[in-house]
Amino acid sequence: MEDVYVKIDSLKAEQKEIMRDIRNLETRTTINEKDISTINKQLEKISLNTTWILRIVISAIVMAILGLILKGGI
Repeated sequence: MEDVYVKIDSLKAEQKEIMRDIRNLETRTTINEKDISTINKQLEKISLNTTWILRIVISAIVMAILGLILKGGI
């Protein structure tokens, strides 16, 4: 009978350890989700900036071509 009580105590200890591990994993998951959210926001900003840079470069090229055409350079 004592053997059963020892096994029950052992199982309770294991259960507590597993619950602690689960809490640790939940905490890590929450932190990772926040990090991913932050990275996604930064990527969105980078994408918007890249779009504007591309527009500026294309506008500069178009203006240069128009300048050459108007001066009669071509």
